[in-house]
Amino acid sequence: MSKKIQAIVMLATGGALFFWGYNISQSVSSKLGQALNGAPPDKAMIMMVLGGLCAAFGFFKLFKIR
Repeated sequence: MSKKIQAIVMLATGGALFFWGYNISQSVSSKLGQALNGAPPDKAMIMMVLGGLCAAFGFFKLFKIR
């Protein structure tokens, strides 16, 4: 597989994970948990952080920024 295709896949996967984490954090059950506990759900935070890292890695790999 070409390095450019790998970078595009990483970028798209990172964006999807970030969006999925954001949707989890905005759900009704998440809002209720935030109101009771004061903290966002762990799953949402993990998805958003991993999505951001994956997207950043794909971006840097795609444009070869060092």
